[in-house]
Amino acid sequence: MELIHPDFEKSILNVSATFSNFLGKKISIATIPFLDKKLRLGYKNVVYFCLDGMGVFPLTQNLDESSFLRKNVCEVITSVFPSTTTNATTSLLGATYPLSHGMFGWSMYIPALEKVVDVFTQRDSLSGEEIPLESYQNTFDISFYFDDCKSEYQTSGVFPPYVNHQKNNFVYNTLDEMFILLNSLCKKEGKQFVYCYHGEPDSTMHRYGVTSRHSRKIFSLLNDKIQEFAENNPDTLIVITSDHGQTDITDYIELFKDEELLATLDKPMYMEARAVAFRIKPDFENAFLKAMEKYQDIKVFKTEDMIKENFFGKGDKGYLLGDYIGVVTNDHSQLLLSPTMVKFRGHHTSLSEKEMHVPLIVIN
Repeated sequence: MELIHPDFEKSILNVSATFSNFLGKKISIATIPFLDKKLRLGYKNVVYFCLDGMGVFPLTQNLDESSFLRKNVCEVITSVFPSTTTNATTSLLGATYPLSHGMFGWSMYIPALEKVVDVFTQRDSLSGEEIPLESYQNTFDISFYFDDCKSEYQTSGVFPPYVNHQKNNFVYNTLDEMFILLNSLCKKEGKQFVYCYHGEPDSTMHRYGVTSRHSRKIFSLLNDKIQEFAENNPDTLIVITSDHGQTDITDYIELFKDEELLATLDKPMYMEARAVAFRIKPDFENAFLKAMEKYQDIKVFKTEDMIKENFFGKGDKGYLLGDYIGVVTNDHSQLLLSPTMVKFRGHHTSLSEKEMHVPLIVIN
């Protein structure tokens, strides 16, 4: 499997940088020229969708080439690494590099707490104990670029209830409610910029797999709903990307049962199901590397090397990544880091093309 390096000239982060600069909050991250030109055309509304999990591979597996969404794919760009919602949506919302915000994965080791925490659900990854957000939120640098913009555009966010954002925030519970909100915002007086996040098709693919009939059904529904929305709002520029793609999972590697490996670790394994972070006991580095040799489908990187090779962009949060990172190098295995970790039929977080390549869709 070819490993796809994040391209910080042509990634989801560069989409947000383009919007940030357009809305008056100038940042130094490269913008996307094609999107720059479209934004200068002066549309009344700009609506940016992040459809979770809708990478190039899932899109081409579930929609025909003649479908509305596929017909409007303008470019293929990369996700960030790890290619996961926690990391990618934080990069999208803040227009910041992963190494700047530090929300690299679903579960993160928090040095101040000496615990591994599922940072989105605010629970101890091993015990399930609730961990108050206030006890670790200063570990990360989380921001929303459209909150601080000075522009002729009014800015809004449209999110499901579990997204923790309060300023100019509109909450929906169903897909129909989401589009009712979007249509209402686009009819408001004055120019509108709307960031809209939806948790599908990611949720369905996790449960049933990328190439399942259930996934094809949700893709078809999203395609038709967005086409209807576009036809009802001809004065609106619609931009769609995803946070990452997905791949079908058929194999599960039970790292939590490997006593040889566990004996070398200073802290529990953490981060993601196809990109795992390790903190090694002093003087156990060689024993750790030897223990990992048996896993032919896990490539072990020294964390400091990945930082130097620009896998995470710029910033000072590298200390959160541990000593080594294990990256799954096939497109069908999930790592199980604990006995309670859920086995998914579809997953992401690694560096495969299926997970890293996402579409840039522009509809006007």
